[in-house]
Amino acid sequence: MHTARTALFLLSALLLFFAAEAAAAALRCGARLITEGDPREKLLQECGPPTETASWQEERWEEFDHPPSPRLYREFERRRGGGYGVRRLVQVEQWIYNHGPSRFIDIVRIENGFVRRIESGGYGY
Repeated sequence: MHTARTALFLLSALLLFFAAEAAAAALRCGARLITEGDPREKLLQECGPPTETASWQEERWEEFDHPPSPRLYREFERRRGGGYGVRRLVQVEQWIYNHGPSRFIDIVRIENGFVRRIESGGYGY
């Protein structure tokens, strides 16, 4: 009996955890829902302009075990250990939606024109 209760408790805790994770990865704008992977234009159309924005570029390296296709990558460098690396620049934007003091702030990270992460901050102002 004690083992069944413990198992039920753990299952309930896991379900709550995954439900919270799923809820954190979406932004509700009225009746519309924005999720990770949506294009930047959909976010702007459904939620309107953000309260604050920031943008920058990040350098990322993709690793390959074999030489990458020259049709996709003009330049690559040979890495120690026999691998290959390709440098690419990613355009990053951070949009902040402040919904006022009765709701949490939404922080949206956009990479190369697509929503990559949605987080909630503290209460708005």
